This record gives sequence, structure tokens and C-alpha cells, in this order.
Amino acid sequence: MKNHNVYLYDEIVTEKYTDWDGVEHGFTPNDMSGALADAEEGDTVNILVNSPGGSVFAAVAMTSEIKRAKDRGVTVNAIVDGMAASAASFLIMACTDVCMYDGTMLMVHKPMSIAIGNANDFLKAAEDLEAIENGTCMPIYRSKLKADEEELKALIANETWLSAREAQRIFDLTIIDEHKDVKNVLTSSIVAKYGFRHTPESLLKTPEATREPKVTQSVPVDLSEYRERICAIGGTK
Repeated sequence: MKNHNVYLYDEIVTEKYTDWDGVEHGFTPNDMSGALADAEEGDTVNILVNSPGGSVFAAVAMTSEIKRAKDRGVTVNAIVDGMAASAASFLIMACTDVCMYDGTMLMVHKPMSIAIGNANDFLKAAEDLEAIENGTCMPIYRSKLKADEEELKALIANETWLSAREAQRIFDLTIIDEHKDVKNVLTSSIVAKYGFRHTPESLLKTPEATREPKVTQSVPVDLSEYRERICAIGGTK
């Protein structure tokens, strides 16, 4: 019997991407399946989560990987180390047990996408999003739901950020009696990318303080030797 740790400390994506600084981002279904592949019957896998969420379909694929691991006798637990937002919030519900540190947060909201086209295209996009929420997200939430389902739907509709204590009232989860500070963890680009509308101010990264430019004192250079050489070449002094 072994314990394995998996760190979901990134966006949930179908494929990794590289930013302008050449830094690779994203946690994919392949990352999850690779982490679970080594676990055998009787082993425990702890998925440590600090994620703004991301792709619904990538998260659903990960829940399938988790269920297959559980079916072969692996205990798969989720531990919220910082935040479990958006797709990460229902991903963790597929685990055997869910734990949150005091001070961590869970966020639920309606699935989002981008649509281009005419009215029919937008109506179809809306129907698809409703189907994803009702047919994909809600069944996974129900597996750990303690509160009334209509209350959860209202929380989802309003994009609700839940503290560990609030989340415990809604879902079947355990609070770890140790405080974790999750302030200053979300960049404005992530908030804009995923359309978060009610992000707590404490989670937003503040711009770095403006630094005064370093003033370097110039050192005078003695050019007398070079003047003498130039004068000697030119025949003058």
C-alpha cells in the first residue's frame, strides 16, 4: 500500500500551452491518467488542488480517470490547498473524500463559452451550456451534495465563492484544522479569461509596487593619455 501525491496547481486544459515568456501552463487529462496509472489496489492517491478551473470537458475526462482508479481499488482523495474554482470544483467531487484547509475556497458558477454567429447560433450555444450544466456538472456535484439541489443551482447561477465552512454546509467534505492563506493568488488575466464576475478582492493579485529606477553614479574617465597619443600622431600638442 502506497501513498501518491498529484499536484493540480494550474489551469485545467485539454492541451498545455506556452505563454509569451516561454513558460508552460496547464494540467491535462494525460497528467491525471499518468499520475493514477502507477497506483495499485489498496494505494491512496491524494490530489492536491489549487486551480482556477478551465475546460469542462478536460475536467470530465479526469473524473472518468478517477472513477476507473476507484473501481480497481484505489482510494483517490482531493485536498484543496488553495482554491478549487469552476471546473476544479466539480472535479474534486468525483474523489473518494474531499478535504479543505481552513481558509481555502471553492467556487461554483455556470459553464461558459464563446459563441460567434447569428441568433440561432447563440441559442444553440445557450442550449449546449445548459446541457453541460445539467447533464455533466450537476450529476458530479450530486455525489457529494448535502444541501437542497435548488440551493446549489442558485449558488451556481450567481457565481458563488464559498469558504471551507460554507462549502462544508453544501457538500460532504472534511475541513482540515490548519489555516492556509489564499490571498493574492489570481491574476487579472485569469479572471478575464474565465469571465469571473464576483472574485473576492482578497484573491486578486495586486500590481507590484513601482520601483524607483536605480541611479548609477558616473565615474569620470581620465582621457589625458589618449589626448597625448592623438596629438603625437597629428604632430600637435
